[in-house]
Amino acid sequence: MKISEVGKLFDKIIEFYPAFTGTASKLQSWHETLTDIPFELAQTNLKKYVADPENKYPPHPGALAKKPIVTESDRYHTGLKMSGQRILATNENLSMGAVGPTEEQRRKVRDLLEKK
Repeated sequence: MKISEVGKLFDKIIEFYPAFTGTASKLQSWHETLTDIPFELAQTNLKKYVADPENKYPPHPGALAKKPIVTESDRYHTGLKMSGQRILATNENLSMGAVGPTEEQRRKVRDLLEKK
């Protein structure tokens, strides 16, 4: 994460927690801590943090660096979703190449139906 992105996080934190101070030394320390953390992950974690009514105090860098926990259930549902998407793509490809019956085939079916 860039130091400018940490500054954006500070701006958001100050919006929710006005008592939070964003000094230059604090900005530098947070940047050192969050260097390897993607900005999007930190933003997502901040949104979750401020949405929790139990969090009455500003977050610390570790709260924003927390990687999401992937459970067996998450992996299972992700697999189902990917499988469904593959099936839909396959079906779409099949329907794109589908052609209707020829006139000869239609005549044969009509002949068979008339014999019944």
